[in-house]
Amino acid sequence: MKTKLFVVSLCALLVLSACAQANDQMVAPTEAPAVDYGYDDKNNSTATEAEIAGAAIPGAEEQSQDRLVIRRAEMEVAVVTPEDAMAELSALANSMGGYVVFSNSWSETNPQGITFRRASITVRVPAERLEEVMAKVRLMSASGKDGIISESVSGEDVTSDYVDSQSRLRNLEAAEAQLTELLDNTTDLDATLKVFNELTRVREEIEVLEGHIKYLEESSALSSLTVSFVAEASVQPIEIAGWKPEGTAKKAVQQLIVTLQAIGSGLIWFGIYCLPFLIPLGLVVYFIVKGAKKRKEARKIESEAVAPEAEKK
Repeated sequence: MKTKLFVVSLCALLVLSACAQANDQMVAPTEAPAVDYGYDDKNNSTATEAEIAGAAIPGAEEQSQDRLVIRRAEMEVAVVTPEDAMAELSALANSMGGYVVFSNSWSETNPQGITFRRASITVRVPAERLEEVMAKVRLMSASGKDGIISESVSGEDVTSDYVDSQSRLRNLEAAEAQLTELLDNTTDLDATLKVFNELTRVREEIEVLEGHIKYLEESSALSSLTVSFVAEASVQPIEIAGWKPEGTAKKAVQQLIVTLQAIGSGLIWFGIYCLPFLIPLGLVVYFIVKGAKKRKEARKIESEAVAPEAEKK
């Protein structure tokens, strides 16, 4: 009788664990976690009214959960000294309870052979203060709004994943408790080994889920901000003794466009306005020239025919 009860209990736990794995593929939990295993009266537990309500209304648990959104922002700003701006942002993040994830600075050489400094830094700051940090980064710009080269903010809603992971965790923890009790009450060596292996597998899944839940909580609580600081001199036009190559090139291009426009307009006027007159005039000239050539050739032939007769006389 005890062996049969053990086999039935183990099968029930395996089914419960399989249900917890299948729940990972669901978008949102649609039923309350099974927590009543029926081993004995003192270990039985019934679903609370909140769990029953969540099972009756799909998505009710997710609706009661505050939205979890992972926000990420990226900026590129022109500053006087990239390293100083990077250090300032690092200190700002630390003062707000955040931290630096990554930072780097390096030199770049433009086509004119001039070397400039660049820096990149990624920080995590409290999500509710992300806009505040971005506003202070904008103030670091050496040219005001013109120094903000690029800026973007994105968000990822992970509420459904978070609620689903919590539901799976509750099921796995309940299975772990029952497997632990079963392991304590089992004397058969083969059965003990099976229960121990199943308990180890469930424990591994619990640790993975706990890590995933912690990641979602921390990622939504601390937003990511990546800023690329560029030396202001690298984005300014080169100026030598008051002469700006950029301005001269721009004027040359504009003059070229004006000249091409004038040529194009002249061709259009010639084709539409002049050709209707020139074509008939050209035909008249052509026939006149052709007639003159024919008359000239006829006179030449006639003169050649008269010359022999004059010689005979």
